[in-house]
Amino acid sequence: MKSIITTLCIVMLAIQLHAEGKSKTFEKTFPKEGLEELVLSNNYGKIEVIQNEGSEIEVSVVIKVDAKTGLKADEALDLIEVIDTQVDHYLNISTKYGNDMAFKKFISGTSIQVDYKVTIPKDLKLRIIASNGDTYLGDFEGSLNVDIRDGNFKASSLKGEEFNIKQNKGSFNVESISTMIGDFENTTLEIEEGGDIRLTTNSSDGKLHSIVKLNIRSSGGVMKLGNIEELSGSSSFTKYEIQDLGNFLDMDMKMGEMNIRNIQLLFSEIRLKGSFTKMGLTFMKDAGYHLEIERNKSLKMDLPASMKLEDKATSEKNRILNTKFIGNVKYSGKVFLNLSNGNLYIQ
Repeated sequence: MKSIITTLCIVMLAIQLHAEGKSKTFEKTFPKEGLEELVLSNNYGKIEVIQNEGSEIEVSVVIKVDAKTGLKADEALDLIEVIDTQVDHYLNISTKYGNDMAFKKFISGTSIQVDYKVTIPKDLKLRIIASNGDTYLGDFEGSLNVDIRDGNFKASSLKGEEFNIKQNKGSFNVESISTMIGDFENTTLEIEEGGDIRLTTNSSDGKLHSIVKLNIRSSGGVMKLGNIEELSGSSSFTKYEIQDLGNFLDMDMKMGEMNIRNIQLLFSEIRLKGSFTKMGLTFMKDAGYHLEIERNKSLKMDLPASMKLEDKATSEKNRILNTKFIGNVKYSGKVFLNLSNGNLYIQ
C-alpha cells in the first residue's frame, strides 16, 4: 500500500512539474444607478473588494488553469465562465463551471484559480458567497453579508449598522468593526477593535483585543479577550481568558473555564452561572462589591483568608448561600455566582 501511495505522489508531482497553464480575463463595468445590492459568488479563488466614491462597479476576473497539456488546459478553461445577471435592483456576478467540470478536473489533474478584483461605490449593499478561496476588503462602510466555506476573510475597518458573516473553516481577521453578527465553525478569529459584536462559535478559537459589547454563544474552543466592557451569553466546553473587564458580565457556562485577570473598580455587575466549570476572579486592590455565592457542597473554593462569608438558608435542598460585602464601601459593584461542582478562585 505504501509503495502505491508513493508511486501516485511521484506521478502527481511529475504532472505538476510538466503542467501547462492557460488564462483568460473577464472585465466589465456596470453603472450603479438603479442598483441596491451587488452579489459576488466565487469558487476556487480570491475575491478582493475596493470601495470608492465613484458611480460605477468595475469587475476584473482572471481565470487560470494548469493542466498536463495545453489542450487539456484549453478544454478546462472553456468550461469556466463569469456570468452577470441583473434582476430589478440586484446585480449578480458569479463563476459558473460546466456540468462535467468536476469530472474533467479529476481525470486531467487540472488546477483552477479564479481571482476577482471588484471596485464598488459606497451606498451599495454587498453580499459575498465564497468557497475554496480568500476574501479581502480594505475599509468598507455600509451593509455587508458574507458566506465563506474553506477560506479566509481579512479586512481593515468595517463600518455600518449591518455586517453578517457565516464562516466554516479558515481564519477571520479584522482590525476594526462597528457592529457584527457572526456564525463561525472551525475558524480562527482575531479582532483588534469592536463595538457591538454578536457571535455564535463552534470549535473555534478567538483573540478579541478590545471590545465594547460582546454577546456570545460558544461550544468548544478558546476565547482570549483583552479589554472588554460588557460580556454576555452562554458556553459549553469553552475556555475564556479575559485580561480586563470594565463594567458588566453575564454568562451561563458548562464544562468550561473563565479566568478574569483584572476587574475594574467601577464595574457594575457580574453574574456567572456554571456547572463543572473552573472560575477565577481577580479584583483590583481597592475594590468593593457585594458578593453572593449560591452553590452545592461539591464546589471547591479558594478564597482569601480574610474573606469570611455569611451562610444563609436556601429553599433548595443541598444548596448553600454565602453572602458578604467585600472591600471598600465607596464602590457598589455586585457579584452573583450560581455554581455547581467545579472550582472557584477569588483574589
